[in-house]
Amino acid sequence: MEHSHVMGGSTATQRVNCPGSYPLEQKAPPKPDSDFATQGSVFHAAMELLETALDPDSENYEKEYRKALKDLEGQDLGFGEQWAITPEQIKAKIIPAWHAFISVLNNWQLEDWFIEQRVSLEAVIPGAFGTADLLAIDSEKRLHVLDYKFGDGVVVPVTGNMGLTFYAAATLYDTDPELTEFCEDITGVVLHIVQPRIGADQVLWTWETDENFIEAFVDQAAAAMEQAILPDPPTKPGDWCRWCAAKPICPSYDQLASEALSKAPKAMTAVELAERLHIADLLKSWISDVYALAQQEMSSGVAVPNYKLVQKQPRRVWNDEAEAIKVMKRRKLRVADMYKRTLLSPAQIEKKAPDLYSSVLADLVHLHSTGLTIVADTDKREAVTSSMDLLANAIDK
Repeated sequence: MEHSHVMGGSTATQRVNCPGSYPLEQKAPPKPDSDFATQGSVFHAAMELLETALDPDSENYEKEYRKALKDLEGQDLGFGEQWAITPEQIKAKIIPAWHAFISVLNNWQLEDWFIEQRVSLEAVIPGAFGTADLLAIDSEKRLHVLDYKFGDGVVVPVTGNMGLTFYAAATLYDTDPELTEFCEDITGVVLHIVQPRIGADQVLWTWETDENFIEAFVDQAAAAMEQAILPDPPTKPGDWCRWCAAKPICPSYDQLASEALSKAPKAMTAVELAERLHIADLLKSWISDVYALAQQEMSSGVAVPNYKLVQKQPRRVWNDEAEAIKVMKRRKLRVADMYKRTLLSPAQIEKKAPDLYSSVLADLVHLHSTGLTIVADTDKREAVTSSMDLLANAIDK
């Protein structure tokens, strides 16, 4: 699938918040696709196949649906044998995503839609385009944009999501006659994110807005890209840097690192610690990306002064496990000395037998804390000690 290097759904947030990321990425070596990205592409392809093959209004829908799911088992959809879809993945990812799609289809009375549709914002920003997972119009002429997210990490928020807003804007501004007719006289815009995460109860998130919000985004995006082509466009580090290929060479991160080294943690006030914790979170990701880039370059033959690639600590591996077992048995080695047996964790059992876990085994589980950790105050978990308790303790002292 072709991707825009200027601005698309996956880079809209990054470009709007950090215009300087555009020219910097032109200088940086491209980041190789991660296994997570490839796995997500497989699931996207599976959803496209189901959406085009199945008719929910068909008399034989249930039979056709079950057959389609069965046919997906073992299919790699062109991505390679190592990405063949397993029954567990169908149950954990594909089925919840399909149910969410059907929910949107029925609850919003969708009447017409495009699947994996290329849309262009090039009428405003040259080179800006993307591919929307699903575009639809409902019975009240609202434009719907649906995006599948198959990662198990942090839930991607739908409210004000710039990636989906980009797809909506590009749909409205695309000059293709079919899309122009499709969007004629729309009355609103509805954004949906479908993110089936293992162990999570909610799969679908929806947010409704209007054309004014879309127009404001277009103005914001156009202004950002005007800055991006200046001789020295501004850069700004933040959460949007996560997938930026230019992060290791970004001057803002160099400045952050210098600031972080300028003061010892023991000499910081609580307010300064809060500021430095935010910087530390950004720098952890930056450090990881610097090492990844260095390894990528050195693996391709680039010499990095003062550093070299070496083999990791080797581990001994049996040449032939079956033969090794035969030898140990002939020498009367006890089975208990040959094998190590441990019970799988509750999380691992839940993946293998979710029905058994939820109906019986969940009652045999308790939550065991592994210690304390620091998170942002936006985290949903309850604080160990409240701010009022901390203040009271300080006053008592």
